Amino acid sequence: MAGGGVASNYDPIDVAQYSVPEIRSAVEAADNWGTYVTVHAYTPKAVRQAIEAGVKCIDHGQMLDEDTAKLMAEKKIWWSLQPFTDDRKSPFPEGSANRLKQLEMYKGTDHAYAMAKKYGIKTAFGTDALFSAQAAADQGTMLAKMSTWYTPAEVLKMATHDNAELLALSGPRNPYPGKLGVVEVGALADLLLVNGDPLKELSLVADPATNFKVIMKDGKVYKNTL
Repeated sequence: MAGGGVASNYDPIDVAQYSVPEIRSAVEAADNWGTYVTVHAYTPKAVRQAIEAGVKCIDHGQMLDEDTAKLMAEKKIWWSLQPFTDDRKSPFPEGSANRLKQLEMYKGTDHAYAMAKKYGIKTAFGTDALFSAQAAADQGTMLAKMSTWYTPAEVLKMATHDNAELLALSGPRNPYPGKLGVVEVGALADLLLVNGDPLKELSLVADPATNFKVIMKDGKVYKNTL
């Protein structure tokens, strides 16, 4: 938590948390284990401190400015963005501190994606779906929403190939024993057979129960309705 959060009750969204030396200590400890650090942060100050400390990925960042986005591009920092917009029921009461923070964050989503594209920042698809089983089950809907900013092909590449590249930064701590995000000999056989063409109609991924006809993970078939 390099900066304040939306869901945390006593945690203003504008604050930076931990000093640069403290974050650097975490980065050094992770590096000793051959892996890396990513941080939760929304604001320029929180992100800049994290970058100075050696962090390799920023989660969220909806409130960043142009200069900080340029810095992320220059330093080749990953940006794990979420398509957070005010189009779903909020878990926070209207007028509450959490809801006000949420609305402030939502306002930055469009600009964040625009900057990620403008400066060629390595962008991962994140969901932050940790509050409920329903939120986790709706990840396909969130993925489909990405077509607001990207082509279907760009979205699917981000969620598979690009996310796999980010996960691989964990080096020897990588829990996946083979290559992810590619279809080639020797790679992990994680494949979906979709009833339709998601390159033309990304909304197909929003209803996996209906549209995913075959689900294969690591070569094992978990679903086959053909």
